[in-house]
Amino acid sequence: MNSTRIRLLGVIASAAIVAGACSSTATTAPATTMVPVATSSSSAASAAPTAAAIPTISADQLVTAGTLTICSDTSYPPQENLDPTTHVAVGSDIDLAKEIANRLGLKLVVKTTQFDTIIPALQGANCDAIISAQYITDERKQQVDMIPYFHAAEFFVVLSGNPDGIKALTDMCGKNVAAEKGTTEADDIDAVIGKACTDAGKAKPTAKVFGADTDALLALQSHTVVAHFTDSPVAGYEVKKGNGAFEIVPNLSVEEPNEGISVLKDKTAVSAAITAALKAMIDDGTYLTILKQWGVDAGAITSADVK
Repeated sequence: MNSTRIRLLGVIASAAIVAGACSSTATTAPATTMVPVATSSSSAASAAPTAAAIPTISADQLVTAGTLTICSDTSYPPQENLDPTTHVAVGSDIDLAKEIANRLGLKLVVKTTQFDTIIPALQGANCDAIISAQYITDERKQQVDMIPYFHAAEFFVVLSGNPDGIKALTDMCGKNVAAEKGTTEADDIDAVIGKACTDAGKAKPTAKVFGADTDALLALQSHTVVAHFTDSPVAGYEVKKGNGAFEIVPNLSVEEPNEGISVLKDKTAVSAAITAALKAMIDDGTYLTILKQWGVDAGAITSADVK
């Protein structure tokens, strides 16, 4: 099982947001687009880096000296997306990345990268790390090192009133379910929902996958699927911003491992520095402050979880 990385109608239609969040790798060359990052307007950013406990990263370990470059699928609010008005990268993951860069004494650069090509983008030296709601899976750990930083589950978003009566996995048997391409959810439509259906002697659901998570939500809105399968922070955001158009199926979720920040296995100095910065942020409360500002503090982990 592979994963973790919304917009509602008005927001989605008006914002040309690029792609985000979770599973297999692609063989085509990954496309990345550098996007501006919003200036921190809150008290979440630390006044000064806690450099004493955080190792430095030499210039030869970075894609660009003096810069922490991250790849992120910026179609996955509230964790990462492009602001529809300013078109700058925003979200809880982006703010966490800014704070990590700050504590490392580096400038942050975000490159929008479609989720199903995000690991190849890292391997191709397009970025120093991936911060994009990626679930930590055995398959991914064979390719990259992953530093735990957040916890989410997989939820089902349906149209308001739940017109298709989705209450259990088997209620989706033989029906269309939407997810973002490359995510764990896309895989789990077959691996989890499909298994429940075949165990019950029913037809498997059909996975309708999209390059951006926001497009999967539009499929739900256009009644071409019965549910949008996505991460819990994203599901909550969709319902909150949907003006009553959507709801989350209660008491129905798929638990997943923590999400992780991905770094190349040979970039041990980068991994060590990011790990130390993240631990310091958790210990001094900055991490939780950032998550609360985005309404995703239910996914907070502890310093002991960062290994």
